[in-house]
Amino acid sequence: MSDYFDTGNDELLKIFYLEAEQQVEKLEQNVLAMEEDPSDKEAIDEIFRAAHTIKGGAATVQMSELAEFTHAVEDLLDEIRADKIIATSEIVDAILRGIDVVKAMLEERKNGSIYNEDVSELKSTLSRLAQKNTPKKTPAPTTPTLSSSTLQGSSTSMAQANSGPSQQITEHDLDEMREQVRLTTNGEIAYRVRVEFDESNPMNSVGGIQIFAVLKKMGQILRTFPDFDSLYEDQFFPFVDYYLLSHLDPTHIEQKSAMSDVTLSISAQNIDNLSFSNSANQNFSESVHATEDLSTQESLEVSPQSTPGNSNNSPKKAPPKKASEQTQIIRVDSKRIDILLNLVSEIVITKGTFNQISSQFNSALNNFYAYRNYLNAQSKTFVEVFLEQLERVQQGTLTLNDLRKFVTAPSHMNDLQTQFDGVESELKSSMTKFRAITTDLARTTGELHNAVLKIRMVPVDQVFQRFPRLVRDLAKNLHKNVRLEIIGGETEMDKIVTEELFDPLMHCVRNSMDHGLETPEIRLAAGKPEQGTLTLRASNQGNMVVIEISDDGAGINVDAVKAKAMERGILAPGKIISNQEAFHLIMEPGFSTAKQITDISGRGVGLDVVKKSIEKLNGEITIWSEYGKGSTFTIKLPLTLAIIQGLMVRVADSIYVIPITSVLESFRVKPEVIMYLDGYEVFNVREDVVSILRLSKLFQLPSKKENDYHFIVVVGTEEKKIGLMVDSLIGEEDVVIKPLRDQYTSTPGVAGATILGDGSVSLIVDVGQLLTLGLNQEIKEREVAQDQDTTLEEI
Repeated sequence: MSDYFDTGNDELLKIFYLEAEQQVEKLEQNVLAMEEDPSDKEAIDEIFRAAHTIKGGAATVQMSELAEFTHAVEDLLDEIRADKIIATSEIVDAILRGIDVVKAMLEERKNGSIYNEDVSELKSTLSRLAQKNTPKKTPAPTTPTLSSSTLQGSSTSMAQANSGPSQQITEHDLDEMREQVRLTTNGEIAYRVRVEFDESNPMNSVGGIQIFAVLKKMGQILRTFPDFDSLYEDQFFPFVDYYLLSHLDPTHIEQKSAMSDVTLSISAQNIDNLSFSNSANQNFSESVHATEDLSTQESLEVSPQSTPGNSNNSPKKAPPKKASEQTQIIRVDSKRIDILLNLVSEIVITKGTFNQISSQFNSALNNFYAYRNYLNAQSKTFVEVFLEQLERVQQGTLTLNDLRKFVTAPSHMNDLQTQFDGVESELKSSMTKFRAITTDLARTTGELHNAVLKIRMVPVDQVFQRFPRLVRDLAKNLHKNVRLEIIGGETEMDKIVTEELFDPLMHCVRNSMDHGLETPEIRLAAGKPEQGTLTLRASNQGNMVVIEISDDGAGINVDAVKAKAMERGILAPGKIISNQEAFHLIMEPGFSTAKQITDISGRGVGLDVVKKSIEKLNGEITIWSEYGKGSTFTIKLPLTLAIIQGLMVRVADSIYVIPITSVLESFRVKPEVIMYLDGYEVFNVREDVVSILRLSKLFQLPSKKENDYHFIVVVGTEEKKIGLMVDSLIGEEDVVIKPLRDQYTSTPGVAGATILGDGSVSLIVDVGQLLTLGLNQEIKEREVAQDQDTTLEEI
């Protein structure tokens, strides 16, 4: 890391939060892997690296509470990595609790505040576990080493440092720096700021970065010794030289950069007053190398206890922006960016070709105007000559045959015909090029469309990897033995969809864990393996992503579901429904067959939320189950919410878009085919009665006169569908979804809007809301009609 991480830079803070969250996810995943196999060295190393990265990054951006707490977690991880203790269930629980605290600290910082919960008990637990069952070390043979006091003593005569610990600064380098200062500054002075650090500070290895941050605010840092990359490594340097260009006086620099518990002494000297000594410089280099050798023998930690923000003399750091103000960041493969740039370059070339064709059309048009003027002039001349010849015929000096030869002579038109042939050829050539470049543009824009969509695509694994921890904790709380299988995590979908997907999946997983999968005792009694299996599977199916949540548990008791539905009035007594229809009753609001309410489920709100969330994403959910064998929830979602395929329909003078994923089929029927059943308009589709909803009536549009035919679009799912009556079908088209704003946000039956090719706005139909809205409206109209009939009977 060669650049200074400016804590006041919002863009860099966003990157830090993104990196930290990814490291936390990696930390949690590998802790669960370590629990499965405590001997997994790769997972243990990844855990330690992730914790160390979080701690170092937090120290750099002056988040002391996060750095200190992560340091406590890292101590325990270091013991595990050194094979001094084994990762027992108790240790894993403590580490996972620590990860939860790290998440909370990051969230608080993102929201502009600091985490202030008491974590002393957890830190004590981590410290106790780090020392528990630790075998005594066998004393190693004593070898001569340099103590810190020896290093400090030898450093007092150090000369100016070079840009790296492995090199020495020369007198020529120092003269070159002085010359640079004289040529490029406006009154600033170049100082060598020598800082002596306190080795007793438990977070001594980040002191160099902390002082760098303070000095950066006072001027321009020309170089450091050791170099900046070395300061970022996990080792302690007793002395660091900073070459600072500043207009401040040396006393002010020394006072402002002093930090309690971090620095022991600070001296700022004008580099013009420094004397060069090779021997002194050699001593400094030796001290640096001795420090490096010492760091390989002892474990030095990077966990700052005091930051510039804690110093009384340090300038106050502006609080970070709240999460609501932060811009979302998507990591994109550089290859996808290269493809995008190539396509853009092709469009630029196409633009140049269009400019050339435009010039050719202009040239042809100018030639046409010139030839038109020439034709007018020739016609005028011809008429004048013809009148003269006609007058001669009248005078008898010219015969009619001679006049006829004059009129039909080709010499008058040959030249004009040749000129217009040239214009025609030029236009044909330009039109041929125009058609070809239009075809190329259509191909390029199609590829550009796909490339842009791929940039927004992220693996579903980003969501799936949040569930191993959830399943582990639920299994422990419910005293169940569950194995989680993740299949197809590499399947990609729109980032917006994945962000909205976690909650529905979480409810389905919790439902499977609580209601589906049995305890080991019940599974063994039923002849099943003691360990249950919960599977998350993702796959592509056309332009849809299919996600399945399946378990090998008890399945759905259809009889219990029907009884509960009758008890709550959802199902009429004696009504016969299929098993598939019974499965979907569990997604009704407030529906639950649980005998007792727990903190996991039983209140009947989970699957109702799932259904609404999936429909909001223009998706659908289906349920399959076999009693005693298990259940599967299948969720189908579009790849992206930015651009969808839609069926354009006309209703009165308005055009509406129906998402093609919700369209089952369409019909053109005669009016006499439409029948009434219990006051509802219906029609027969292959012996299946489908209700009809007139969009003109729903959206209160003026209905046209009866036509010879009606157009009906059947939408929904095989289990729940309805026919939308429209005036005409226009065709399929890719449309860009534009969200509705202000007072139109919650318009029922409308999911958004799009702009058509002619610039007009078309509304996109929300099929899920439309089904509910149409049903409620029909019920309301029937109730009004019944009230009117009752009133007439009373009269």
